[in-house]
Order: sequence, then C-alpha cells, then structure tokens
Amino acid sequence: MIRIQKKIESETLHIPELQPLIGKTVEIIVVEEAAPPGAPAGPPYAAFFALAGQDAVDPEAYQRLRAASQV
Repeated sequence: MIRIQKKIESETLHIPELQPLIGKTVEIIVVEEAAPPGAPAGPPYAAFFALAGQDAVDPEAYQRLRAASQV
C-alpha cells in the first residue's frame, strides 16, 4: 500500500511515487482530508506552537502524580 498526500492543484496529477505500479491493476481512492472536530484551522502544528511559552502544568496534579509514583 502506498499512501500519498498531495494538494490537488489541477485535473492532471503528476505522482512519481506511482512509477513502480505502472502496468499493474490498482485501485485508486481519493478522499478529502478533513480536520478532526474541534481542531484549529491552519498549519498542522499551529496549536502546538501556540502553546510555546505558556505554563500549562497543573501543579496540584503534578504533586499527586509524584506522590503516587513514590509508593
């Protein structure tokens, strides 16, 4: 199986990854990539980089985990 993610910019596709399959019978399925519900719009790592510099650690939860791991 070959998985190729490409932005379709015309009706004519140039997909070099399919070169080994020339002459073979294959099934081609095109599915529009959809963002999961609640996912922010933009680049795939936008949400990750938006968190840079923020302190998102819950100190009480951290203390509970430390106490549980010392048992």
